[in-house]
Amino acid sequence: MAYLYVFIDESGNYAFSSKGTSYLVLTSLMTTDVSLGVMELYELKHRLIDLGADIGYFHASEDRQAVRDEVFTVISNLDASKCRVDSLIIRKRRTSARLQRMRRFYPEMIEHLLQYPFNSRGLDVRQFDKVFIFLDRASARRNEREILKKAVKIYLARHLGNVPYIICMHQSASHQYLQIVDYISWAIYVKWERNELRPYQKVQHLIRSEFDIFEYGYDEYLS
Repeated sequence: MAYLYVFIDESGNYAFSSKGTSYLVLTSLMTTDVSLGVMELYELKHRLIDLGADIGYFHASEDRQAVRDEVFTVISNLDASKCRVDSLIIRKRRTSARLQRMRRFYPEMIEHLLQYPFNSRGLDVRQFDKVFIFLDRASARRNEREILKKAVKIYLARHLGNVPYIICMHQSASHQYLQIVDYISWAIYVKWERNELRPYQKVQHLIRSEFDIFEYGYDEYLS
C-alpha cells in the first residue's frame, strides 16, 4: 500500500490587530516515510532527559536554544528527496477584514498552501492508496477545529479525486512529525518576522515552495 502523510502547522498568531504578529505562516510537510528522523529524535529526547532536562516533546517556540540547536541538527539531516515542505506566508496587515473571518480565511489559505504540492507539477496524488492529514490543532476551540477540518475537506474533495483520506487533529506531543513540522514552520516564521536566518538555513533544503501571498498590489489594513 502506498500512503502519503501530510502534516500541517501554523506559526505566528491569528490576531489581526496591531498587537498581533506581523506574519502568519502555514506550513505543510509531506512524506511517504514517517520513520525518517524519528529514532534520532527519540534518542535525543532521552539523552536530554539523562542530562537533567524534563522534556516531554519538542516545541520550537518554547524549547531552550540548546535544545533547538539539537533538534535542528536532526531535521537538517532529513533527505529532501523523501520530505517536501511547502509554506504560505501571510502578511496580516494586508489581509482584508472580509478575509480575516475564520470561515473564509482557512479555506482560502489551505487552498493556496496545498496548490503547489498537489498540482500537475507536484505530487500525483492518484498514485497513493490513501492520504493522511495531520493537524496540530487539538488544543484549539471546537469551532476552530471544525472550521479548519472543513477547509481541508473542501480542498481535498476537489483535488484528490477518488483517493481516500483521513484527517487527524492531534496534539503535537503525540507525533514526532507534528513536532518536526512545528520546527520547520517556526524557522520560516522567524525568518520573516524577525529576519532570523540561522534556523531557516537548517531546513532550507527541504522547502519546495515559500509563497508570500500578499507580496504585491495589496493595501494595508492595520496600523
